[in-house]
Parts: sequence; structure tokens; C-alpha cells
Amino acid sequence: MRPRVPRRRTENDSPPWKQRLTAAMVYLFSFLMDITITLVVLGLNFRAVDMGATPTELGVLGSSLALPYSIVCFTLARRLSSIDVRLSSALSSAFLMVLCVASGMVASLGLFILLGVLVGAASALFWPPLEHHLGQGKPPEQLYGALSRFNLWWCSGYALATGICGLLYKWSFRLPFMTAAACLLPIIAGSPFLTRRNSFAAPVSSFAKAHEEKAGLEKKRFFLTTARIFIFLTYASAGCIIALFPKLGDSLRLSKPVISVTIFFFYLGQLLSFSILAKTRKWQESVACLLGGQVFMAAAFLAVFVCNHTAVFGGAFAVVGLASGLSYFSSLYYTLHEPVFKSSLAGVHEALLASGRLFGPVFFGAIAGLSNLKFPYLVLALIFAFFALHTLLRRPRLV
Repeated sequence: MRPRVPRRRTENDSPPWKQRLTAAMVYLFSFLMDITITLVVLGLNFRAVDMGATPTELGVLGSSLALPYSIVCFTLARRLSSIDVRLSSALSSAFLMVLCVASGMVASLGLFILLGVLVGAASALFWPPLEHHLGQGKPPEQLYGALSRFNLWWCSGYALATGICGLLYKWSFRLPFMTAAACLLPIIAGSPFLTRRNSFAAPVSSFAKAHEEKAGLEKKRFFLTTARIFIFLTYASAGCIIALFPKLGDSLRLSKPVISVTIFFFYLGQLLSFSILAKTRKWQESVACLLGGQVFMAAAFLAVFVCNHTAVFGGAFAVVGLASGLSYFSSLYYTLHEPVFKSSLAGVHEALLASGRLFGPVFFGAIAGLSNLKFPYLVLALIFAFFALHTLLRRPRLV
């Protein structure tokens, strides 16, 4: 008689409490990581402004993080299924902690740019594996809820860090970097307790069939393509705001805390957008929502160009944040709702937004250097107006 071979334990055997704990850890890690990255990026920007950096130099600094991030995301895109999220989270966080400490010790624009490059490469080891882990194997209902919570958590980290960075910097220019390093400790300590893979089995074939019955191939491609263009442009505009507005605020004699709080309204709008989108699904496969977001973006940037009042800046950035939240959720939702889940999709989504963050600061920094610090916002208004017209003309029939 053959001896009985014990069955190998898999992640599907994880008890419900462990699955819930793992999900909570993913959301917490995204919150802490975005606090870290925002404090480092904005802290380096404040230091560069104090050192008299030009708009072009600030644009290069703002893009320094996005270039390696985009390259690493594209490189890892097809390998995400083989990456252990526990190892990638711990290693990227440990490397980022070293970079955070170094950021408070250097005083050269060239070294700021080098640190930005290294921060971008390190963070690219964190986000795509985490998003792949979040989306892998989840049926549509569970995926939608997970994405909603994920977006709220990481955006809350961005908003909190942006709101407090100016105040921390005012107390000590090293304090934002030390705070960023401290936020990485829970990620390093908790990463070994993540499950390597998602514990749900994906009903791929049934969902693919339902998806194709609900929306034709042309309609599906329209929403996915439009969402991807939208996220590229919104992250290019976000890169312009984060990289160049501190210089504009400084020229208008705004203090660092006021500049920080003004940018905070962008993330506040994004957080509000995620909260609204999590409670309704009317925005899914809706041309009106995508078109409205683009029109509001054009109007907001036109207001920034025309006015010089801090309240107008804050209100306009909040509107931009609302539309940016729609673009991010749309891109991630349509990407992960492909009929056949592919490990490369989370990497493509992250690479697209990183490409926007790369393009925005460099392009609009050059424009500001050739004209003035307000002109990039007029260009952004025209770009989104054209994009809205393009979306209107390309919309599928009977939508």
C-alpha cells in the first residue's frame, strides 16, 4: 500500500483573519510609503527653491524620480507574477530609508537629482508588486472594493504629507526626511507577514464572457485608451504643480507652510474623488464622466493662469485633484478588469503615470524658463481642452 503523501499547504488555506490582516497591511503600507515619498520629494524641492534653482532645474529635479521609476516598472511588468511581494516591499523600504537619511545631509542640486533617481528606482520595486498582489485572483466585486480602499489609503498618505511638509521644513529642513525614514520602519517589520500570493481564485472565463457581452471590443478599447491618456496627462500636470508651484509661490512671497497647504488641496480633491467613486459605479463606462473631468481640468488651470489669489490656487488644485482621482481610478479599474488578468498590467499602469510625472516637470519647466511661471498653466488648459474635444469626437456610439 502506498504511503499517503501529505498535501502541500497553499495560500488558499489561510484562515479569514489572516487574509483580512494581510489586506489591512497592504493598505497601511501604501499609506506610509506615500507619506515617505511625498516628504522626500517636497522637502528636496523646498531646499532647491531656497538655493535659488531655476524653473528648468526644478523641472529636472521633479522628473528625476519619474524616469527610473518608469524604466523599472516597464522592466518588471512581465515578471510581477514571479516576484515575492514580501521581499520587494522590505528591500525597497530599507533602501529608501538610507536615501531619506542621505537627503537630510546633502546640499547640492546635483546630489538632489541623484537622490531623486535612486528614490524613483527604489519605489518602483514597491508599487507594481503590491498592486499586482492586490488585484491578482480577485473576482470583480472584491476587486472593486479592494481598489476603492487602496486608493483612499495611499491618497490619504499623500494628502497628510503634503499638508505637514511645509511646517516640518520650517522647524528644520532635515525633519521631513527623518519623518519619512521613520514611516518606513513598520513596512520593513511587517513585510514578512504578508502572504506571497492572493488567496482567491479568479473566475476568468465567466467574467471575460460577461464583459464581452456587456461591452463590445471597440467600446472597451475606447475607455481603456482614454483612461490611460487621461492618467498620463493628469500626472504630467501633477508633476508641474509639485515641481513648479513652490517657485511660483515663492515669487508671490508665500511662506513654505502656505505653499504646502495650497498643494495639499490637490490631494484633498483626489481623496474626495476616491471617496465618491467608491460609493457609486455610475462613472464606469461613462463618457460624460471622463469628458467632464477633462473640461474641469481645463477650467481649473485657466483660473490658475488668470488669478494670483491663494484661495483661487487652492480651489483650482482641488478641482484638478478631483479629476485626477477619476483618471487614476479609471486607469487602474479598466486595466485590472481586462478579460484575462495579466501580471504585466499593474506595471503598465504605474509606468504610464510615471511617464507623465517625467514629462510634466521637464516640459513645463522648460516652458516656464522660456516665458514665465504662469504660462505652463495656460498650456495645460489648452491641452485638456483639446483632449476633451478629442474624447467627444472619438466616443463610441450609443454610450
